[in-house]
Amino acid sequence: MSPTSVSPLGAGATEGPARVLMMVGNDISHDTRVLKMGLALSAAGVDVTLLGYASSGRYTETVLGDMRVIRVPIAWQLRDAEARRRAAVRARHLNLGIDSAVRRAQDLRSTLRHEEAAVGGPATKLRGRGARAGREVTRVRQGLDRRVKALEGRLWRGYDGALSRVPAGASWRRLLPEIDDYQLAFGPVIDRLEWDVLHAHDIHLVGVASRAVARRRAAGRPAAWVYDAHEYVAGLSLYGGRTKRKRAAYLDLESEYVHDADAVVTVTPALAETLQERYDLPELPTVVMNSPVLGAGSRPVETTIREACGLAPDQPLAVYSGGVTTARGVDTAVRALPLLPDVHLAVVCVPHKEIRSAKVLSDLAAELGVSDRLHLLDPVRPEEVSAFVATADVGLLPFLHFGSHEVALANKLFEYLYAGLPVLASDCRAQKEFVEEYRVGAVHVAGDPEDLARGVREVLEHGPALRRRILDDPELLVPFAWDRQEAALRAFYGRVLGPGRVHEPEHVPDLDSLVETPATRADRPSVVGIGPANMAGQAWAWAKGLERSMPGVRTEVVATDRGGPITFPADELVPVQTYAKDRAWAERFQERALDTWTHALLEAGRPLFGLRNGRDFTGDADVLRAVGISVGLILHGSEIRDPAQHARHTPWSPFRDPTEELTARLQKVTGELAPLVHAFDGPVFVSTPDLLLDVPEAHWLPVVVDVDAWASDAPLLERRVPVALHAPSRAALKGSGRVDALLTALHDKGVIEYRRIEHTPPSEMPRLIADADLVLDQFAIGTYGALALEAMSAGRLVLSNVTDQVRDAAGGPPIIEATPDTLEDVIRSVLDDRDAARRTAAEGTAFARAHHDGRRSARVLHDVLGVRGDTPEPESGP
Repeated sequence: MSPTSVSPLGAGATEGPARVLMMVGNDISHDTRVLKMGLALSAAGVDVTLLGYASSGRYTETVLGDMRVIRVPIAWQLRDAEARRRAAVRARHLNLGIDSAVRRAQDLRSTLRHEEAAVGGPATKLRGRGARAGREVTRVRQGLDRRVKALEGRLWRGYDGALSRVPAGASWRRLLPEIDDYQLAFGPVIDRLEWDVLHAHDIHLVGVASRAVARRRAAGRPAAWVYDAHEYVAGLSLYGGRTKRKRAAYLDLESEYVHDADAVVTVTPALAETLQERYDLPELPTVVMNSPVLGAGSRPVETTIREACGLAPDQPLAVYSGGVTTARGVDTAVRALPLLPDVHLAVVCVPHKEIRSAKVLSDLAAELGVSDRLHLLDPVRPEEVSAFVATADVGLLPFLHFGSHEVALANKLFEYLYAGLPVLASDCRAQKEFVEEYRVGAVHVAGDPEDLARGVREVLEHGPALRRRILDDPELLVPFAWDRQEAALRAFYGRVLGPGRVHEPEHVPDLDSLVETPATRADRPSVVGIGPANMAGQAWAWAKGLERSMPGVRTEVVATDRGGPITFPADELVPVQTYAKDRAWAERFQERALDTWTHALLEAGRPLFGLRNGRDFTGDADVLRAVGISVGLILHGSEIRDPAQHARHTPWSPFRDPTEELTARLQKVTGELAPLVHAFDGPVFVSTPDLLLDVPEAHWLPVVVDVDAWASDAPLLERRVPVALHAPSRAALKGSGRVDALLTALHDKGVIEYRRIEHTPPSEMPRLIADADLVLDQFAIGTYGALALEAMSAGRLVLSNVTDQVRDAAGGPPIIEATPDTLEDVIRSVLDDRDAARRTAAEGTAFARAHHDGRRSARVLHDVLGVRGDTPEPESGP
């Protein structure tokens, strides 16, 4: 281990703020040591990132104060594979003569069948003998199976029990596969992040840290790591699945990696001395105790522990706060209650009161007849513990004798004392010496209910004097206060990081003054992902419009490819089968998106990462937002347009008949999606103004066309018989059936040349539109979309049915109003005054450029979603 008097980073340390990545094998939320140490360094000018386990199963990034907090899901693949292997081994039956007995019975049945065949057919007597033989086979098999399985279970339990008590030869690589599960989950994240020092909290991540530093140094980059020994591994308490052999495996893990660490930190002086002696460390590990901030007991809280228990001020109350594992000895306190008829016991259960060990305590209290005096409570926030327990009379530390307990001064000891509570501690060495030296309570024999009851009576008798001793001596707790501990931590890191990289802070924020909030990625040019619908190529058009209007913005459009004749451009076209069923593709795509995107626009209510996170947008939205990606929804039309409402408000609605198959299907789709959209607490965008009736809270994100790409200098309305083009994307929704006969009749009369086109590749459309005079958009829905804008950009005259609501919302698009009833008159009127029609067409080109060339949409995404480029504002536009 490198001496910490000189920075192990050497001269190669990066300039700027030092960077420390603290990692721990829990979800961080209740780990006060990790949180307070991170805050102490962050306030000293160090760039701190906390890395923990995402118990939610989803990768998340949040911000706490100036710290970045990352939580990573762990698949536990290796742990579970080992469990399956063990189960498979134990599923193999022992051969205790079963096979031969079953074979004899089967041979008997086979012989009887042969006899039956030999006599030329079924014989009642032989059939009876065969049936009896069959029942005999079944009886023998079932009986032997039951007995053998019971015997096997006893043998395996005996074997496992005997082996669990043998520490010799215990290897962490064989016995702790979950350690490598941490490596699989944390390793890629560690390699992606920037850091100078890895701070590995507790034993589980020492190998992860050592290997990460080795990789970084092999790449020629300076790196160091710190082992923060929370417990005495050789003396870990035994309970549940933690056996002597498992403990020995953890010790094997610590022994292998402790000398790789550049420095060691631990929690008590006794543990520091033990570690140095055990591993012959060149320096005594630095001690940073996990104690509260001075004054923690006087913080205001909504409810005191006495109020939570419903107890009067004069009823004696003992409290235990913390984990309720068997090794903590909490059951000793419950067993003492029958000897303390007036005393109540409050157990603040971490992580919550519904855990199995708390239920065991409840059952024990019922058995002893003291349920009315046992109060199981959920925990409060870590920084509120002292104030919460302050109204109790005695704080309990009933730990049983394990090596780790002998050298530990638990955080709860100081939480009690900062609350002014006298303590009753078991006679584990370190806490016994502390209580007796500082005269802050009493000591009892660990695991002895009678002696614990005696200790409670002693503390209650001398309670007022003990409280005065604790509260009136201003110097008693100062050496143990967190203020002193964080100063020791900063001095330690000053040595690890080198001179001038850790500063004396003016102020360190308290945990209770901070709220963890979702991370944002607003400090860099935006990378916007859009998909997976790309309807009419609009996702691509919005993306290109953003890039044109906001230099520095990058986009990625992902769309499903259904193999049809029309394919619009996208950065990634995903076959629909891949999208729906390829989990590996979804995982790779999600990982890339979470790593690079700053914003995401989810289209049409569909999930973006295949079906990985569910069948609608909500799962993907949660995953994206959890890492600080801003998420918006884009709705295009049929997925959210309410057919019933549309029929009420739009005269030529195609949804007049609610029993018609398409109407009924779209009503069902909208009915399922609308509640999810209305419940979404982020920005919602609609591509056409009519949808604002269906989603009043939405923002209009104008359809984008590349006006210059569609521009045409082809003459307009100079042919005697003009070309009228109708290209419905969905004829049933465009009212095509209502106008086809009319337009065909006009064609036959020589009034127009009618061109009805469908399923045409997008690359062909500019030529076809430029060769038309009139573009007939739609005569049912009441709005306008991409086709109308493409025609206007090409200088063509657009005829369509557009409602007053849409015209008002869109700023008066110069589209000639026509309905199925008026279309013939409108066409004849246009041909009678071609100059006026040409002026309207020219206005259409100006309108498309002013509202639909991408600048207005970019402004909406900038203002509402926070998309940013290299410059603060989008390029100028309307």
